[in-house]
Amino acid sequence: MRCAAIDIGTNSCRLLIADASAEGLRPLYRDIKTTRVGEGLGEQFHLQEEAIERSISCLDSFRNIVEEMEVDSYRVVATSALREAENQEDFLRRARERTAMQVQVISSEEEAHLSYLGVSRGLPDIESPLVADLGGGSLELILEGADPIFLSFPLGAVRAMEQNLKITEITAIMSSLALHKDDFAPHPLVVVGGTATSLVTIKLSLDLYDVSLVHGQLLSRGEIADIYNMLERMPLNLRRRLPGLQAARADIIPWGTRIVLLLMDMLGKEETTISESDLLEGIIWGLI
Repeated sequence: MRCAAIDIGTNSCRLLIADASAEGLRPLYRDIKTTRVGEGLGEQFHLQEEAIERSISCLDSFRNIVEEMEVDSYRVVATSALREAENQEDFLRRARERTAMQVQVISSEEEAHLSYLGVSRGLPDIESPLVADLGGGSLELILEGADPIFLSFPLGAVRAMEQNLKITEITAIMSSLALHKDDFAPHPLVVVGGTATSLVTIKLSLDLYDVSLVHGQLLSRGEIADIYNMLERMPLNLRRRLPGLQAARADIIPWGTRIVLLLMDMLGKEETTISESDLLEGIIWGLI
């Protein structure tokens, strides 16, 4: 069965097409475009016209690819920015009229569950992971099992940059983590999202993105701190030319990295595994 998953995130739109069966997924096509639908969302919770147009144009191009590759089943989801936008219905209507695709705005809890599904299927050797999904506008943590725990914070790389959040403010937003530190302690931390994968590509100086090198990579807190210190000292024009970093992500990457570091410190974690398999893979597993 050939399936496609599209994620309209706060910072980027992503597409995955894969042949799927009960035995596993065989990825056929991946694409990611920085459309930043959540740009300028701010306290007005209003999507900007330019951001809407960028995102719908991207969705239209993805629709063409889905049709060309003769996909049997697909699902399009939208996350943090669309969840909060007061003009959400306008976006959904225009997307449907332009692309004939039905965009589903999913809850933060479903987003976390699908990310967890992607991680657990993609990293079967990691038993009972604590999955942190850090996007452009939100951070979800989920631990499944006998006593599942789900947390969601209005905290992401784009949001932190636009609001110029200080370390103390980020820590305050995540303060409820302290209530679950003991629950999370025995479980290995797995982080998904663009910030997480970018940390690996920066570490490895990957000019060309290689999923096999990124997926399952273990990063220590020290390695992440070194990358963060380098990014903080580096002017934006130089970050845009940094090997391994998407130029379009250069402005938000220090903010995302700061959140990862603070998350690890609050959880008492000295290392984390990075998973390329995330929400998109979870969507496809859900389809089959």
